[in-house]
Amino acid sequence: MRASPGSLSLLFLGANTPWVYALAESFAACGQQVTAIATFDSRNFRRLRPSWPGREQPALLQREFWVFPPGYVGTLARVFGPFLRSRLARSRARLDMAVRSEASAWVIAPYPWFVHALRRVPDGRLIYYNLDDYVLYKPTRSATILRQESELVRRAALTLCLSQEQVETLRARFPKRAHCIQHFPLGVVDDLLNSDTARPPNGPVVGYIGNLIDRVDWRLVREVAGRLPDVEFHFIGGMEGYAGGGIRPNWECERAAALALPNVHNIGLVSQDEVGRYYWNFAINWMPYAIGHPFNKASCPTKIMDGLASGRPVLSTDLPECRLYPEWISIVRSAHEAATQIRKILDAAPSAAAREISRRQVKFVRERHTWTRRAELLESWLPQIA
Repeated sequence: MRASPGSLSLLFLGANTPWVYALAESFAACGQQVTAIATFDSRNFRRLRPSWPGREQPALLQREFWVFPPGYVGTLARVFGPFLRSRLARSRARLDMAVRSEASAWVIAPYPWFVHALRRVPDGRLIYYNLDDYVLYKPTRSATILRQESELVRRAALTLCLSQEQVETLRARFPKRAHCIQHFPLGVVDDLLNSDTARPPNGPVVGYIGNLIDRVDWRLVREVAGRLPDVEFHFIGGMEGYAGGGIRPNWECERAAALALPNVHNIGLVSQDEVGRYYWNFAINWMPYAIGHPFNKASCPTKIMDGLASGRPVLSTDLPECRLYPEWISIVRSAHEAATQIRKILDAAPSAAAREISRRQVKFVRERHTWTRRAELLESWLPQIA
């Protein structure tokens, strides 16, 4: 049973990422009182110059940037902990005053290192929103991160995991809390839903949107593109960054070899407003991710729902999260399989059957996997655990 409009208040601490913010935004659009807080250290705030998405802000959504000195959730966490707890308490109090309910605001926190700031939040009003396997970000701090995560999972009324792989990992670590750990995959913003799937794509183009880093199996890209010289492969994203993992230490050389092929094009960065247009114009959206990469195993790639929302066929290497959508995502396990499947999809593209699949694919996403649907799902869970 969903909560009635205006009966909930929610505070999202760490709404720095588009998906945390999108969930907060959707709750506000559904009639709930929401505060979204993006936190930065002063150095990154100056470097990134962050801004909120350009979409119209729902009336019930309050947005705040909190900026602190470097180390405020790291080496100086114990020093800044009392200040963060006090500031968080004031924000929750303002939310409580805005809602006609005796229940206090829910706090949704996506990062274990917020644990010092959350110690005044009642366990029954805390939700841990697990986005990734955080140990992979800083292996040298793995013991600390695991300890912080353990505290959050044991305290939280609900733990949400973007990927099913993380659900299984956390349930194995915390068997007594298994019933509180749920799969909550990424949604998609309405702007990415293709309303005109009958319009043909811009030629035989296979597209990828994301960071062009070591998570991509560049050797596979080179082999597939080499087998299909009449097909164009477009890569959209930044060249900087390194996710780590070390499964292909020479990945940069492999990337250079792939991008040097005449039918492989590095488009570079595009604005968020342009992303949907690129997804819709590709004949095929693909995720040529390295299957052994630890980040890829633990993640819920944004490309899943964003690609499906385009109505174009989606092709992926054998990632755990992609296996959950066998009707919509074609899994390939070799360059030969990938090239064969790409040729098969392109040959079938003009058919009425392919157009009907595209229509049903977008319908599937619209009805089940938008951020609005995610907010409604979580709303239905909250009264059961309050």
